[in-house]
This record gives sequence, structure tokens and C-alpha cells, in this order.
Amino acid sequence: MQKEAENDAWCGKRLTPSDKYSVETVPILEKLLAQSILLRDLYKTVRRQTFDHRMHLLFGGHYKEQLRLVDVLIDRLRMLGGAGRLLAADFLNSPQPYCGVRGRTALNRCIDELLDAHELVLNTAQPTGATDNQQWVREFAVGLVVLTNDLQRVSLSEQWLRQTHRRCGPTLPNRG
Repeated sequence: MQKEAENDAWCGKRLTPSDKYSVETVPILEKLLAQSILLRDLYKTVRRQTFDHRMHLLFGGHYKEQLRLVDVLIDRLRMLGGAGRLLAADFLNSPQPYCGVRGRTALNRCIDELLDAHELVLNTAQPTGATDNQQWVREFAVGLVVLTNDLQRVSLSEQWLRQTHRRCGPTLPNRG
């Protein structure tokens, strides 16, 4: 009997307020999960191919944080009755990260890809025009995704600027 009531709720026949919340939240969480898996894999690839020790540690830390985010999103989706709808097509239709890191130019491209991937996740979690009326905006897992990706984006940008500045030296004009 209870199973029939759950099926009715998902088929749109009878929605309680919590079911309505799930129907609105699950697709966003599924999209964030797919994007987080791609970002995690990109960090793993870049980390393995990076020779700079500091950047290697940074990529490794970010990889582990994305791995935790994937676990949180999967757990939350299961609690809301989702995650069964996450299909391989979600990964095949999204832009696949490519990073063959060899040399500085390739690493620059990979950093750009990582920053773009973080921006994509942040835009999904906080789309332009989102209001507090949209329940998923206040979802714990979405907040964790936003916080983690924003911190990683800033950290990656700052570390990369330090690396670039250290290699190129100061660019202040010479006043002699």
C-alpha cells in the first residue's frame, strides 16, 4: 500500500509538500552530481600529469573534496528518491574534459578548463534569477557544492597566479 502511494506521488497524481520539494530538487542535484563527477575526473587527470609539487598537492586536495561532494550528492539523492534517473547520457551529452598536460601551455589550458568547470557548477547551483521561492536554493547539498566549488575556484586562481608570477618575476616598471 505504501509503495503504491510513493508511485502515485512520483507519477504526479498526489503530491505532498515534501514530494513537491523532491520533484523540484532532484533534477538540480542530479545535474550537479554529473558535473561534479566530471570535475572530479578532470582533477584526477590533471593531478596525475602535473610535475609541479605544489600544483600536484592542490589538485589532489581538490580531487578529494570533489570526491566527498559526489558522495554527499549521491546520499542526498537517495534520500529524496532520485539518483535512479542519472544516466550515462548525462555524461555523454556534457562537454568532456580533455587535458593532455605536457608543458606549460597545456597546463594553462587545463587550469582554464578547471575554472570553466567550476563556473558551470556554480551557474547550475545558483542560476541567474533564482529566488528563495525555489526550494532547492536552500538545499544543504547545493550549498555545500556552491561553497566547495567557489573556494576551489578562488584557491586555484590564486595559486596559479602565484606560480605564474614566481616564474615570470615581478612585472613592475623599472624606475631608474
